[in-house]
Amino acid sequence: MSVAGGKKVELAGFLDTGLDLSTDSITEAERERTLAWYREHHDHGDLDLAPFARFQLRHDPATFKRLRRHIFALGREPEDGPLPIGVAVLLYIHAYAVLGNGKGTLYEIIAARALGVTRADVVETLALAALQGGPLSVNAVAEFADDYLADWPEDEGTGVAWPEGWAAATDRLRSGINLGSDALEPGELELIRGWYERTEGMVPAHVELLAATAPAALKTQRARFETAVRGALPAQLVPLLTVHLSAIRLWPTPLRRSLLLSRSLGVRRGEAISTLLWAAIYGGEVVMETAVDAAGDVLENWA
Repeated sequence: MSVAGGKKVELAGFLDTGLDLSTDSITEAERERTLAWYREHHDHGDLDLAPFARFQLRHDPATFKRLRRHIFALGREPEDGPLPIGVAVLLYIHAYAVLGNGKGTLYEIIAARALGVTRADVVETLALAALQGGPLSVNAVAEFADDYLADWPEDEGTGVAWPEGWAAATDRLRSGINLGSDALEPGELELIRGWYERTEGMVPAHVELLAATAPAALKTQRARFETAVRGALPAQLVPLLTVHLSAIRLWPTPLRRSLLLSRSLGVRRGEAISTLLWAAIYGGEVVMETAVDAAGDVLENWA
C-alpha cells in the first residue's frame, strides 16, 4: 500500500472504477467512469496519454477487463510481499523512460503524483533510467514531461509508505572509490571488486576487462551509478528497477545479478516475485519463463 493525503491507498481502491469484472461486456456508464478515471490519474492538459484504454473500451472491453483483473491480482500476491502501488508505478516510470516511451513515462508520473510520490522520488528514478537508456530516454521524457516536472513543487507529496525494512542507504550502493576523480586510483579496483563480491557474490567479467583496457571508463561508469543514487529512493528499490526492466527486455544475466543485489539489500522474496509479476504485464509467460530460467535457483533459495 501507499500513502496519499495521509491515508492508506490499496491498489484495488486506487484502480476501482466500478467495472463488473464478472462479465466481458461493458455498459456505457462503466465506460464513462473508467475514461474519467484515466483523465484524472493518467492525463495532462490536452495530451491523450492512454489511448489504449479508450480503444479497448470501445472495441474489445473483454480484453481490457481481463487486464484489470490481472492487475488487481498483483495487489494481493504473493502474500509475503505484494508491492505497494506507488512502487509499481515507479518501476514503470523507470522502464518506460529506458524504453524511450516518453508518453508512457508522463502517464505514470501523473499517477505517481496522485499517489503521494514526491518529485524527488521521480527525478531520482529518471536519473537511474538515464544510465540504462542514455540520451534516448532523456529526450523521450523531456519531450512530454519537462514542463510538468518544472511545475511540480518540491515540497508536495506525502511520500510512499515503503515496505518494511526499506530505507535510503546510499552507502550500501557505494564502493568507496573517489567520486571526484576519473582515474582508477591504487586500491580502487579492489574496492569495486569487493562491492560486487559482497552484494552479488561474484565480480562481473566486464569489470576485469575494463580494468585492464579502459580503467577510466570503468571508474566513470561506476561513479555515474553511485552518484545517481541520492537518497530519495530506498536502496532496496534501486536493483528492483533493473529486475523489472531486465525481465521485460528478457535480459537474463542483468536480471540474475539484480536479484542477487536485491537479496543482499534485504528485499523479501515476495517483493522480488511481485516485481517480476508486474513485468509480466508485458509478455506474460515469456517474461516469467525467462526470469525463472535465469534465476529460479536464486528465488528458491532466498533467505
